[in-house]
Amino acid sequence: MGENFSELKTVIVCSLNDHAGTNIRERLLERFQFEETMDAFDGSPIYKSSGDIFLVSSKKDIIFVDGLDEEFENVRFIFISKHRAESGIPSLTAHFTGNFGQATFGGNPNEIALFSPSLMKNYLASLAANRSRINQTYGITLEATHHGPTALKSSVLFVELGSTESHWVDVETAGIISESLMDALDRETRYEKCAIGIGGTHYPQKLTNLVTDSEYALGPIIPKYALEFLNHDIVDQMLNKSDQEIKIALIDQKGLGKFKDRVNQVLGEFNLEKILI
Repeated sequence: MGENFSELKTVIVCSLNDHAGTNIRERLLERFQFEETMDAFDGSPIYKSSGDIFLVSSKKDIIFVDGLDEEFENVRFIFISKHRAESGIPSLTAHFTGNFGQATFGGNPNEIALFSPSLMKNYLASLAANRSRINQTYGITLEATHHGPTALKSSVLFVELGSTESHWVDVETAGIISESLMDALDRETRYEKCAIGIGGTHYPQKLTNLVTDSEYALGPIIPKYALEFLNHDIVDQMLNKSDQEIKIALIDQKGLGKFKDRVNQVLGEFNLEKILI
């Protein structure tokens, strides 16, 4: 651990079309001192807390919200959103955004968004501290990097509640998410062991455990299903779009499939400490 972050404004973003996002938004407004400002975004009022945390809403779907850069500079964006999975498994997830290859769900092809490893770790740590209060059917997990937005000029973190309609409207769990998020923003711990994640599944349990139980903070994760797109430019973005220096690659050695040689070749082009997990 190192020193605290310099003070940055935080903008929490919600889509009014998203039941989980609006659920978390309402819990934030209920439980914390947000006051309505004179300003609006996409036709909805902007709320502000005493700690320079802004809460904005949009009529657009969450991955297509635009105009944020014009309204907010030198901030960090946290998108509160539903998580959808065919499995229907109850999940509290967090992830960075970016596209390995095509941009099917927002953002630009082959582009990783700006990100903050310590912010995501602080959120996961706050969730873990509240584990006893969270319904035990819910899992807590990181997700591999996916979807947009990718081109914002400030860092992006997605915080999600899922995976079905009944979970999206779970008021009690949304309240714990809101408390964990505000605690993470208050915590502001800066971690020095920052890494990128290589390989494994979309829900990388090994990496989630490392972030929760060790000093590692994690940047983007490229899962096995996207390793065909791994190249010098993608790794360069995964390292250099961070707000902290990244010197480590955490590699799921059993989760590389047929791309082991590609991973070794591309990572060999960078001065990284490679740790097999």
